[in-house]
Amino acid sequence: MSSITSLPNYPLTNLATAEFTETTRAFKGTPTVIDFWTTKCTRCPAALDELDAMASSPTYKNVKFASICCDLCDGAREILEQTDEPRWSHVDHYFMGFEYKELAKKVLGFKSVPFIVVLNEEGEIVQMGGKKQIDFDNIPGMIKESSPRGVEETNFGDRSFVLDMDF
Repeated sequence: MSSITSLPNYPLTNLATAEFTETTRAFKGTPTVIDFWTTKCTRCPAALDELDAMASSPTYKNVKFASICCDLCDGAREILEQTDEPRWSHVDHYFMGFEYKELAKKVLGFKSVPFIVVLNEEGEIVQMGGKKQIDFDNIPGMIKESSPRGVEETNFGDRSFVLDMDF
């Protein structure tokens, strides 16, 4: 894994507004989960489905979710606009040109997508890697629910039980 501590400042295009920005400005001041993806990736839509679901959850209301498409700007727009409702509407979408994608791959150390980078509110990288390397239960800014005193939740396979421990 790379020893980089902050996301490099690379130019981006916001796919919703077509405005130009940079990574440091786009992701400043809010804990952020960024998914690097390409239009040719077969695993990327499922990863973005999961991120969109997390982004709509109250647990992550203080976390920004973003995607950066790294290959085809028009292709990304086509995928995002396939239906009447924008796809992955709880995620902010950006495009990064080929030259900067290659720099990001070298600096961040990724060889495949989806590749996820988690930033704290200062813009420091706190996690990065493939989906299996990210601890989504430990994202900066997420709201951790605590059980009321004397109540414990227990999971058994696909069943969840709440046990009242005050008896």
